[in-house]
Amino acid sequence: MGGTEDGEVNEGLTPVLARPPIPQYLADVWARREFIVTVPVNQLRASNMDTLLGNFWFLVNPALQTLVYFLIFGVMLKIDRGIDNYLSFLVIGVLTFTFFTTAMTAAARCMQANLTLIRSMYFPRAAIPISSLLANLYTFLPSLLIMVVLVLLTGGGLTWRWAVLPPILALIFVMALGIVFIIARVGKAVPDLHALLPHVLRLLFYGSGVLFAPARFTSNEAVLWIFYANPLYEVLVLTRWSLLGRPMEWFIPWMAVGWASAIVMFGAWFFWRGETSYGNA
Repeated sequence: MGGTEDGEVNEGLTPVLARPPIPQYLADVWARREFIVTVPVNQLRASNMDTLLGNFWFLVNPALQTLVYFLIFGVMLKIDRGIDNYLSFLVIGVLTFTFFTTAMTAAARCMQANLTLIRSMYFPRAAIPISSLLANLYTFLPSLLIMVVLVLLTGGGLTWRWAVLPPILALIFVMALGIVFIIARVGKAVPDLHALLPHVLRLLFYGSGVLFAPARFTSNEAVLWIFYANPLYEVLVLTRWSLLGRPMEWFIPWMAVGWASAIVMFGAWFFWRGETSYGNA
């Protein structure tokens, strides 16, 4: 059936689990969009069912996390170096960076955690890291609410820059998506990645200007350009520029867009290339 007289398979036939071409692969992902969107919602609903506050923890956790950092770095160590509204500055930095760190940490083990599902049925494997990132996006939304409310309560006002916040958030999601694709494939191939990742993230935390403005601590151009070249630093600067009206170098938006575009395109291609390997032990 489907063969020639010589027993050879027709050229038009392809293996069931073969990696489809990129256009077909993207179409398959889009066809499963309802599954990708709803699965993390159901998981998050179930995650805090046995706690007293339930899903309010998604709001309480970022608030407590910010309070700890503010007490240590803002009150005790006073590293604000004259930054106006340092509390809001710190909240935006910590909560936005936390979105990236939780997304990366989850991505490191998402393929291995869904190995049974991967082996049970065929679907575009990209659905797994995308769904994982959406789960982190849903938990980030309360953090975003805290940012906005705190900026307003601490003296910030609505300006035209707030209108640029949605595109900035879209840029953050696109950048995170590319990073998640990369880490998901590497994490499947290197099971110890989840143990190494916290150390890398700790370095990124201090190298992304989460707690301080680098220009307040050094005037060394080489050191400052290390920060400027960090895509996570760039999105923090953009978010603070939008919500707090902080100054921003003119090249930061262009570098952020360039990084996000390059990371998501490479990440999607890199993950797609490993499509047939994710069911391996």
